[in-house]
Amino acid sequence: MEALSVKYDHLLQEEETLVLRIKTCEECVQNLLQTIGGNADSLHLLTIEDMLSAVQQISYDLQTELLHLRMEKYILLHRLQVSHADGA
Repeated sequence: MEALSVKYDHLLQEEETLVLRIKTCEECVQNLLQTIGGNADSLHLLTIEDMLSAVQQISYDLQTELLHLRMEKYILLHRLQVSHADGA
């Protein structure tokens, strides 16, 4: 049961990191959009569009990873609850 608790704590830390990484991507997208708003005439907009698409893809990949991690976390939580109930 202790190994499950350690694994669960590790998943919580990973989840926190993934959430931060996703928020960072969102901030990058906002910063790029603001840059367009102030400098659209002096920028190569297709390059900006490529950059936005790349950051969006990274964010999507991170969100997918987060979804799988959360699924694993809830399965592990269920196992912890079952093993705790069996030990009680």
